[in-house]
Amino acid sequence: MNADIVVAGSGIAASAAMLYLRQSGYSVIQIAPPEKASEKIGETLSCSANRIIKELGIWELFLSRKYLIHDTVFSAWENSSLTRQSRFSAGEGSNWSIDRRDFEDFLRSHANHSHQRRLLNKIQNCSENVDGLSLELDDHTVIQARFVIDCSGRSAVIGRRFSQRHRVDNMICYYNFIKQSDTEIEPTVGIMIEAVAYGWWYSAVLPDNRMIISLYTYPDLVPQHLNRDLKAWLSVVDQAPLTSRRVESAGYLVQEAPVAVDAGMLIQEDISGRHWVAAGDALVSLDPLSSHGMTQALWSGCRAAEACIKSINGDYSAIDQFRQTMSLAIKAYQTELLQKYRSVQRYAEEPFWKRRGSLIFPMEKAPGKAGT
Repeated sequence: MNADIVVAGSGIAASAAMLYLRQSGYSVIQIAPPEKASEKIGETLSCSANRIIKELGIWELFLSRKYLIHDTVFSAWENSSLTRQSRFSAGEGSNWSIDRRDFEDFLRSHANHSHQRRLLNKIQNCSENVDGLSLELDDHTVIQARFVIDCSGRSAVIGRRFSQRHRVDNMICYYNFIKQSDTEIEPTVGIMIEAVAYGWWYSAVLPDNRMIISLYTYPDLVPQHLNRDLKAWLSVVDQAPLTSRRVESAGYLVQEAPVAVDAGMLIQEDISGRHWVAAGDALVSLDPLSSHGMTQALWSGCRAAEACIKSINGDYSAIDQFRQTMSLAIKAYQTELLQKYRSVQRYAEEPFWKRRGSLIFPMEKAPGKAGT
């Protein structure tokens, strides 16, 4: 089986790439194993995503989803006082509170086109040859692709075969989706971020009126088995005065132990090779503090697809240009992230903040040494 371009993955970056490629006229195959139907964290969509959604031609359809406008941020970061800030951008528009699973389903539903195929398989092996990449699937099907866009998330099924993947830290996220017990109360819409000695809390109201509360910390700084111990979780929530007050005052109840997920940063040493390019979390898994994870997935999925099309059309510098652009963006992000964590001086001597303020990022390979 042959294809001009293969997109590996089924998340936001993969859907963005497929949407970008649907009018390209090239043969495209998406290799996307079925995902578990589970709740996903990640509900803040930055206003920077608006222009990308418009570029993909699905803006009006996006608006019809009736997601919440989310332009207010309440923050207790550098000090314990809660401040309010508008995030509306005159140039970019509004930020959004979305249902992550609904948003991913929405993107997938519009990504397929008549000249595109989707295979519900896993990639078992990958090798490079003069014509591109040869992919062997779990049913022994072999696909010869001129280019592959690795949108396989944190697993980076293509990139890790040609390049090292570096873990920067082992931060973890504990989160709950909680419901109101008193629906007569109108909850305040907006993001709230609260720094505490052992990490930081994030909370937001979702389009279906549920609230998400999430704690970002290190496993050794909270009680063991926190994700299986409701009593311990309630105690940890109570140690966050502003978050616990928000939950209680808006009539919400925490009734289950949290879900625990990996929130550590992962960075691909090489983000491209001669016949492949990474996008989304397969490229870099951002610290959630940035609130740009989904936007990065949309943007990099589009730009990776664009680079592949240009390369097929004879612009052999396109993938290198993508690599350089992403490398500069990642370096700027790293600098900004360290500054943000170091600004919390009130907890400067606490283990969590010492670790976040002294993160060491892997050095990028010199240009021209991309994975083969």
